[in-house]
Amino acid sequence: MPTFSRTSVFISYSHADERWRKLVEKHLAPLGRDHSLRVWSDQNLKAGEPWLARIRRELATARVGIMLVSHNFMASDFIHSDELPPLLLAAKQEGVTLLTVVVGYCHFANSPLSKLQAFNKPDKPLEALTIPQRNKEMARLCAMVMKIFGLKPGTAKPTAAKPAVPKKAAAPASPKRLTPSAAKAVPTPEATAKSKAIAKAKALAKNKAVGAKPKPTAKPTAKPAAKPIPKPATKAVPKPAKKAAPRAKN
Repeated sequence: MPTFSRTSVFISYSHADERWRKLVEKHLAPLGRDHSLRVWSDQNLKAGEPWLARIRRELATARVGIMLVSHNFMASDFIHSDELPPLLLAAKQEGVTLLTVVVGYCHFANSPLSKLQAFNKPDKPLEALTIPQRNKEMARLCAMVMKIFGLKPGTAKPTAAKPAVPKKAAAPASPKRLTPSAAKAVPTPEATAKSKAIAKAKALAKNKAVGAKPKPTAKPTAKPAAKPIPKPATKAVPKPAKKAAPRAKN
């Protein structure tokens, strides 16, 4: 029987299969957000942290072990010496569930994991599937993890809404202080007419005393007619004088 101290998911993988780890964690992310399920891989190690001690501590608190099996996984000495033995022992003694997700073609039949039922068919690893088929397998993986932890769909804890802070009532605006020019009273129509009449009477009296200057007449806009150009006078040609008839000889 699993102990109550085991409350997380441990992902065992080769760093050469980083793309498959990201895919699995992306599909499991809603379980962490909605159900506070903790999914751990060595990507959560912090700088300066003793990594081996942290991995062993996480292995001891995992209720589900997800192993991303490929030829890279099979070739990793660290996985087969430090991660698989405690997971296999916990599965045998404490009922920890091991999910072997075959992500690439490999010699899976000769591995220690061949004694466990694989999550997907070893002859159809994730790398041989289309993207929609991979997502379908990941959705099935999430459903299995939810079942193991007893999580039910639609039971996600909604985030507590922050209480609305009542808005403070706006203070009444203080009346604006009028400047001397703005403080003058607006004249009534009667006063305006009266002042205009007085101004007109003063102007008439002034014109009578001084004498109004006549307004200049407007200049004609029409252009003056062009003067005719006189023709040059022709000189009279003098007629030749008639010769006097000769006198008769005596």
